[in-house]
Amino acid sequence: MPDQTLDKIRNDLDDRSRLYNTLRNDRGFHENIKRAYLLMDETIKSGNKFLMFGNGGSAAQAQHFAAELVCQFEKRRKAIPAIALTTDSSILTAQSNDFGFPSVFARQIEALAVRGDVAIGFTTSDVSDVSDDDHSWNIRNAFETAMTRGAKNIGFFSSKTKYLLGVVDVAIIAPSRNTALIQEVHQQAIHILCGLIEDGLS
Repeated sequence: MPDQTLDKIRNDLDDRSRLYNTLRNDRGFHENIKRAYLLMDETIKSGNKFLMFGNGGSAAQAQHFAAELVCQFEKRRKAIPAIALTTDSSILTAQSNDFGFPSVFARQIEALAVRGDVAIGFTTSDVSDVSDDDHSWNIRNAFETAMTRGAKNIGFFSSKTKYLLGVVDVAIIAPSRNTALIQEVHQQAIHILCGLIEDGLS
């Protein structure tokens, strides 16, 4: 009798293997990670900072990325200034309560961003084109506010993303519509970038 649990595990691993084989041969994906690295390297060397944000699991990835930069990834080196805009419960709840959730990251960027900073946003989807749907508009509003402050934008996106592409300088796109796989690709890209950044500082 077949073991359906083991079959499910193998199928999930097969899905990931196929995705990573696709990424290994995706020159555009490689080039966009390189572009993100060069922008981040320039930002670090100019003494500027990173402002990171996302919703749900993407909020956790923003916090993970900030922690890797402020603390360390694999090497002892100087601290890199990075702030996850998803962590201050008083700011998040005050802004959402008084002005609505779509402004929750934009307001913080208005307060914190200066010219030369980089805003880094994570989403597994896109803003909605339905006028009464606020889905991911806090991501778009944050990027647009960063632009007005003279900051650059890096977006971690997916195959579902189209409307957000026009508000970022670099888009790292996970070639999937599956939320879990998108997040795993984003995490891998974070670790690649951290490794490149630390190599560049050594």
